[in-house]
Amino acid sequence: MAETRGQTLKRFFDLYAQASLAGDIETIAAAYAPTYIESSPDSFAAWKVDDAYRIALTEREKLMKTHLGLSGLEAELVSAEEVAPLHYLVTVRWSMTFDKARTGRVTSTFLGTYVVKMNGRTEILAYLSHESEETVMRRDGVI
Repeated sequence: MAETRGQTLKRFFDLYAQASLAGDIETIAAAYAPTYIESSPDSFAAWKVDDAYRIALTEREKLMKTHLGLSGLEAELVSAEEVAPLHYLVTVRWSMTFDKARTGRVTSTFLGTYVVKMNGRTEILAYLSHESEETVMRRDGVI
C-alpha cells in the first residue's frame, strides 16, 4: 500500500530530525530547495543552499551538541494542508532535549510551519518559526 501524504511528510521530518542529531549535513541541506526563506518573530533570512550554508550548518551542529548538549530531537506532525497543487503548509512540533541546561536535562518544544513542495521529492521552500528559538531556550534554561 502506498504511503499517505501525512505518512510521507512524517517520514521526511523524522529523517530530518535523525540527520540533524547525527550531524548529517548533506541530508539536512538536501531537505531544502536551492534557495529558501526562514523567519521567526525576531529574524528573517533568505538562504542559498551552497558550501557556505553547509559550513554554517556544521558550526550550528557543533554549538548545539558541544555547548548545549543536544541529545534528542523529535518531530511531531501537527497538520498538513494542501494550499496549492503540490504545495503544503505543514506544522511540526519539535522537541529538543538538551543535557547541559542550567538545571540539567531539559526538553524544549516549539512549533514551526513549513511551506513544502512535493513533486517527485519533498523539499522545504520556507520555514516559519512560531517562536524565537533563542527565547525558547532562554525560557527553558538551556542558554
